[in-house]
Amino acid sequence: MVDIVTFDAADVERYAGILTGAVAAVAGGDLVSAAAALQPIAGEVWMGRLTAAGKVGNREAVAGVRPRNESLRAQVFIRDGFRCTYCGGRAVPRCILVAVHDLFPDAVGYDVHYKRGKIHPVFWALAPEADHVVAHSRGGPNVLGNLTTLHAACNTRKSDLLIDDMPPVGFARAGDDWDGLTSFYPALVAAGAGVTRPAYHREWVRRYARLMT
Repeated sequence: MVDIVTFDAADVERYAGILTGAVAAVAGGDLVSAAAALQPIAGEVWMGRLTAAGKVGNREAVAGVRPRNESLRAQVFIRDGFRCTYCGGRAVPRCILVAVHDLFPDAVGYDVHYKRGKIHPVFWALAPEADHVVAHSRGGPNVLGNLTTLHAACNTRKSDLLIDDMPPVGFARAGDDWDGLTSFYPALVAAGAGVTRPAYHREWVRRYARLMT
């Protein structure tokens, strides 16, 4: 295992690029090449702590509170082009990262509670959350117009702040057709990811297929 305590924007893009190569290999029916593509990040384990902006000291990071409406969350990610609206980095839906874990559990660890020492940093770096623009604790409604895509790590750092109140991040958003690897999702499930948690993956595959057509 390789302990990871921090990552930056370059790491986010590196993770996205490595995963793209791996899932493309899976889609091509070559699991051996997919495993080889994951080797540069295989066995990494998140051991860091995330601090909310404007707060002193570190705290144990936990996955953010998410809207219960899964279709609404997916709509937010699709609308935002599977990009974090704070840092501009590429995002990969949690369900697809879980599918990669299900196929390659030793390379990409996962814990549903995001516990340090048990989860791969790609879940913090790439998985998106549908976060409230005006925080729920401040009366913000759980509607599409008040939700935005943030990486899990960016969402944790944001806490209850408005995005405009967070420290500025300089980035150049690429005008690409990034789809969060959703086009490869059915192939991941067909390759065996659907065996471990079939209902979970079946629902998410259908959800994205319905919303993106």
